[in-house]
Amino acid sequence: MKRLLFLFSCALLADEPGKLVLGKRTIPLTHVYARQAPSAFDSKKLSHYVLAADRELSPAERLDNDALRELTWQGKLNAVEFELTGGGVSWIIRSQKSQTSLSGSQSPNPYKLAIANGRITGSVQMEKPSKLGETEYYFEFTVDAPIESTPTRPEPSPADSAAAQNAASAKAYMVYVAALRKGDKAGLLQSVDPEKGKKINTPEFPEMLKFIQSMQPKNITVLRATETGETAELEVTGTGANGPEFGTVKMRRLDGRWIIVRESWRHK
Repeated sequence: MKRLLFLFSCALLADEPGKLVLGKRTIPLTHVYARQAPSAFDSKKLSHYVLAADRELSPAERLDNDALRELTWQGKLNAVEFELTGGGVSWIIRSQKSQTSLSGSQSPNPYKLAIANGRITGSVQMEKPSKLGETEYYFEFTVDAPIESTPTRPEPSPADSAAAQNAASAKAYMVYVAALRKGDKAGLLQSVDPEKGKKINTPEFPEMLKFIQSMQPKNITVLRATETGETAELEVTGTGANGPEFGTVKMRRLDGRWIIVRESWRHK
């Protein structure tokens, strides 16, 4: 299995920021990033992406879709993301404040965007505000972003897998997996980020737990553990309902112990 290839870069639009309008809120879009990555609709194909955001994003944030989702859920990011596929375009608005999932697609692509000489340039401007549910929205921004590549990592080797079995972060993750399977609330509280831990002591948690347990792959194994100071990334595999699945687990150290920040899974 090949790791996802991401190409990403940033351009600051300090003099002529774009904007995202959600209801009565107008949000300046000050940074535009461009990348090339597997298509959201077909992971075997590559698409070009444009992300117009209201804040600067570090490489670790802008290269990680899970990180972008996490920032959105935390109310720390408002953005419009475009996927350019063939002659069409699909888009999604990332904002915790929107009352519904705002997304759409158009073919042919009505926006003036060009991909040439390693850059994405042009402009995006809706003809007029639109409405989905009770939310009225509008966006416009300029794009002039070079596309840069991020090296891919080699596949985990048997030596990587053997070393992972002794990594403290990997051991902590497997403790979390065991607690999740058993429904051990005390064990889960010790294993997750405190913000997520707040949900464990709510009346809704038993139903939430059943859903999470049903989605969690079985026979989970850590293929590689990369610990860097106070953070760690685990590459894991397991068996899902439709066959093998592969995941990425982000962890951090809190009061001397490793806790789960987020995890995501995908099919091969």
